[in-house]
Amino acid sequence: MPGTVSTVSIGSDTFSVYALTASPNVDATTFWNGRIGTYADAWTAATADNQNRSLVMAVDWLDRATGPNLSGTKTVASQDLEWPRDGATCDGTAVADGTTPESIAEATFWLAGSLLSDSSQASSTGTGSNVKEAKAGSASVTFFTPTINTASDTRLPIVALDYVRCYLDGSGTSLGTGVATGTSCSSSFSANQFDLNNGYS
Repeated sequence: MPGTVSTVSIGSDTFSVYALTASPNVDATTFWNGRIGTYADAWTAATADNQNRSLVMAVDWLDRATGPNLSGTKTVASQDLEWPRDGATCDGTAVADGTTPESIAEATFWLAGSLLSDSSQASSTGTGSNVKEAKAGSASVTFFTPTINTASDTRLPIVALDYVRCYLDGSGTSLGTGVATGTSCSSSFSANQFDLNNGYS
């Protein structure tokens, strides 16, 4: 089923979250009922208010980590959340304009469970790199665009990233732009040139 943007209420406050139906808490409970482990246990043991708080935190974390690198643009420029979007793609396949994929809701549910287990994860360091050079024999790659503390510094656990990575455009790599060098020549490349495959002889 497609995803959607719904709301949860905590006290007198209402927050937008990603969901599958108009009942995000129920959706997330169904998601975790099919799983075992620490995060599933944390979701089941939490109060309804804390479940809702974790969903709100999860959406905030997801949007902050992926927003700068998502393909397409917000359907309405002034909308609070990154989804729905227009012009988005998943591994090159177009996503219907104005929609929110199911996997965005699933990533939210997974992050919510992880936050109930350990809320400090939301402030963890990213997966970017400031490595300058990697060498193997005569071949080397020099990275001259650091990504730590930049828009390409993704800060999601790998499981959550697996749910959403296909929606990230080329600028969402953690490698930056670099130069590959060999014994007799060098070639520059960028995140937008993955389709080039001609080499040097």
